Amino acid sequence: MKTKTEKFPLTVRRGSSVVKIYREEKPSGAYFRVSFYKGGKRCGLNFADLDAAKGEADAKAAQLSRGDLDALHITGRDRLVYGRALEAVRPLEMPLDAAALEFAEAKKILNGFSLIEAARFYMRHHGRGIKPKLVAEAVAEMIAAKTEKGVSAAYVADLRYRLGTLAEAFHCNVNAIVPDDLRAFFDALSLAPRGFNNMLGSIRTFFAFAQERSWLAREADLLAGIEKRRERAVPVEIFTPAEMAELLTHSSADLRPGLALAAFAGLRAEEILRLDWADVERRPGFIEIAADKAKTAARRLVPIAPNLAQWLAVSERSAGRVWRHSKAWFFESVRGDMK
Repeated sequence: MKTKTEKFPLTVRRGSSVVKIYREEKPSGAYFRVSFYKGGKRCGLNFADLDAAKGEADAKAAQLSRGDLDALHITGRDRLVYGRALEAVRPLEMPLDAAALEFAEAKKILNGFSLIEAARFYMRHHGRGIKPKLVAEAVAEMIAAKTEKGVSAAYVADLRYRLGTLAEAFHCNVNAIVPDDLRAFFDALSLAPRGFNNMLGSIRTFFAFAQERSWLAREADLLAGIEKRRERAVPVEIFTPAEMAELLTHSSADLRPGLALAAFAGLRAEEILRLDWADVERRPGFIEIAADKAKTAARRLVPIAPNLAQWLAVSERSAGRVWRHSKAWFFESVRGDMK
């Protein structure tokens, strides 16, 4: 066998793994030593034939590159850890090193936060059973559902106004909204306490509707930490009889019935908005508030006091007519209170 052309030590590489072949001399003749490291210790195998040494060196380099257990020296404790790790990733059908790399990258992104808690949070908001739904689409479906249910037009208009503001701010799926973004949303509105609380109530109702439709996880509390604001008590202004008489005298014929009903029957503004002249005339001496027009969803009769009867009598009207202008006035008044 000719070895004069070979320059020793020979180096065999596989990836980052290196195995070297040395030519040694002993009294009986030359031999070839395959040298490599495993577990931090230098190991060697002797061969009388250079081709056999090259074959073994190539095999050892390949084993070291793959991380095979028969090529690596692992202590009993490390072997146990390695075995547990292999069993843990086996159901995932992915290599151990790939699992370790993915875990390390996820931990860097989370910056110390628990990877398990992050996974649980994701599953609560985006996991099984949660259906993607854009905020604008969810708002439209909620308004349609409330309308079909028969809620008042004023309530629907209020929802459309408030939730429309939410839809304009969040061009994303409902389950993509996070509490920090909602807090910033409320801060940007700069609402007075009453308007803030009304907006908060409408959005809370919307999120409950979204949870019923599986657009948002039931465990999600997106309004956590956003509390109602204390509304400052405002003194109630009471009109004197003379002031009320002057107000009604100088009111238009269309506006006068609404003002009289508010002043002398104690009806809520929303109830007045829903009334028709037929509700005043159906029961002599009484105003009939049907269940679908009452805030409490319960029918009731309100007595017509003599002063109310006089002011209603002088109001221009025709059969089945509604006081359109007065409704507009009350609607703007209510809207102003809500902002």
